[in-house]
Amino acid sequence: MPIRYLIPAILLLYSTVILGQIRKQPNIQFETDYFNAVDHWVVLPQKTPDLNYLLGYVYLDEIIGFTFAYYSELSVDSFSNWKLQNNSSYFIVKRTLDSKTPPLYLLKNEQIAALHLPEKPLWLKLFDDRQKTPEELVLLGYQYNKVHQSDLALPILEKAFSQNPNAKNLIFELSFAYNSLGFYEKAIDLLKTELKQDPKNYILYRELGYAFLQLNNFEEAEKVYELGMKMCPNNNQQREMAIDMAQTFFAIKDEKRFEKWAAILRK
Repeated sequence: MPIRYLIPAILLLYSTVILGQIRKQPNIQFETDYFNAVDHWVVLPQKTPDLNYLLGYVYLDEIIGFTFAYYSELSVDSFSNWKLQNNSSYFIVKRTLDSKTPPLYLLKNEQIAALHLPEKPLWLKLFDDRQKTPEELVLLGYQYNKVHQSDLALPILEKAFSQNPNAKNLIFELSFAYNSLGFYEKAIDLLKTELKQDPKNYILYRELGYAFLQLNNFEEAEKVYELGMKMCPNNNQQREMAIDMAQTFFAIKDEKRFEKWAAILRK
């Protein structure tokens, strides 16, 4: 090959192989939902390939919910490995995660070791090491119930129940989790017992009525909803209960009962 052709060929090889390596992204899949990334180091996806990735730790705050705590930026070296940039150890930047959060990447143990990351951020470890109160456990369970992850809420709430069955809002959150997971008999037993102690708690009537509906016990469900509506001072909640019943009897083609609840709804 003449020398004048050899030099451009070498330059082309450099640009396609060497620069291609520099621009190459790690072979990873952003596929983990934020609520399944709690207590893990994660990487946020980037819309622009030129930007560094954001590295942080996901934890669940019982007050503000699922949270990403920023730790540093990650760049990619010529061998497609993560490289830590600008470690921020003097301030904490947090971001609340919600339904708009895209799937995340969970760092593997070997990647965590290669980046010399701690098990979790020190400030969070100091906070997490203390024993949580039953009331705090209820709030954590609430956060999981709110994002329809009652399978993750249930063990937390049952732990709270074993410590203090009278913790605020525990019975509602626990019965909600039972109903969400199809444990309707457990929800019914729990709610019946609680309503003997707190007969004016209309929210509990709604959960109890829902459990009866799922078991096709329409007569009991109707009695419970009627009691709940009498106890309920909130028109919106009354309307929601009436809608539940009207839709149920419409679906099973019980015209008489449907008309009864439709009339209540119109009022």
